[in-house]
Amino acid sequence: MIRVISGPPCAGKSTFVTENALPGDIVIDMDLIASAMVVDDIEVHDYSDEVRQIARSARKVAVKEALRIGQISRRNVWIVHTQPDAEWSRIYRMHNARVTVVDPGRDECLRRLADRPSSQHVRTKRVIDDFYARR
Repeated sequence: MIRVISGPPCAGKSTFVTENALPGDIVIDMDLIASAMVVDDIEVHDYSDEVRQIARSARKVAVKEALRIGQISRRNVWIVHTQPDAEWSRIYRMHNARVTVVDPGRDECLRRLADRPSSQHVRTKRVIDDFYARR
């Protein structure tokens, strides 16, 4: 089964996957990919723009391969995707993905953001605001 977990930053998408995925499940999460690309002991969400760019490219390839494998395997595939655009939504529908939105509300996301490194605040607040503006 293919599961897409969406929601704004700081909503708890990764936590949701951690609490629900089974051993052996495939998990594609931008933050996990980016964290695997650095040797520094950084905060899970605090990586450079260069790492972010490489991780996005890697994530895109990983999602496409996982969708293919998810169609022929019994293995569960979890894809963390903040806000799929129309094209990604079409692709997920085409693969019969089950979409779950994790949304504790804008105020809670902003409260959680305050607990993250300040280097993320401006960019992440913008993504949170965009998520709620599009709803």
